[in-house]
Amino acid sequence: MKTKNIKTLKALKNKLKKTLPEKISSVMQSYEDFSEQPVPEDAKGFTAHHNACKSAVVHAETLLKLARWTADEETAAPVLAVSDNLDRLLEEAEAENDRYQDEED
Repeated sequence: MKTKNIKTLKALKNKLKKTLPEKISSVMQSYEDFSEQPVPEDAKGFTAHHNACKSAVVHAETLLKLARWTADEETAAPVLAVSDNLDRLLEEAEAENDRYQDEED
């Protein structure tokens, strides 16, 4: 997305409305693919794996916040419904990450 040509917030919102669903889907798919890989048993690999998962979760959360920001009254309900489901998935991922962090300590 070329943002240097976007001169107003309205134009930015319109551009993001068109591109965010695909970006969110891509981030979530990447997270799922990566998180399903075997977790390394050594401490360094374990930490790196979970930090990478956490980074993907934060990325997805940020995109969801942008999606909520771009939602207008007509699209707010579907966007919020999808983001609620993704929020639930992200919360589960964060809880799982916290459990692993507790085990590591």
